[in-house]
Amino acid sequence: MPTTSHASDAPDTHWRDRLSYLTSGNVDLPLLVQKLSLGGLEHWEPGHVRKVWALEPDFLNAEGFLFGGYYGVLADQVATFAAMTVLGNEEVMRTASLHVDYYRPIAEGPLTLTGNVTNKSSSLLHVEIHFMRPDGKLAARAQAVFALRAAT
Repeated sequence: MPTTSHASDAPDTHWRDRLSYLTSGNVDLPLLVQKLSLGGLEHWEPGHVRKVWALEPDFLNAEGFLFGGYYGVLADQVATFAAMTVLGNEEVMRTASLHVDYYRPIAEGPLTLTGNVTNKSSSLLHVEIHFMRPDGKLAARAQAVFALRAAT
């Protein structure tokens, strides 16, 4: 069941409104998200998000493991959601760097992905993403850096 939580002293923003919509369970996902079978978001709170993704068989390689490049797609989405939890209305972001470390292959789902904001300055925002397999083992870890700009 999708859930949303807010810190009581955290101001609402259009970013947080979007996250609440994504966790409402009654969502029309953008066409790009649909085509890439990314799905939505399960939970968010300031600085943290959680997503559960049912492994799509179409994204397995010939050996039966999740295609490595798809980790980056999932990581970028989860990192973006995590960044949205701490952005102000006047801020926009763009991915500046994305790095993935692979620990174990993923052959079955669902995967649990978490994103945690680790640092935010006036110009950069850092997020760490964890890919957890159904057996509870860490399959991969990613770090994303976003460049922050004033909305125009």
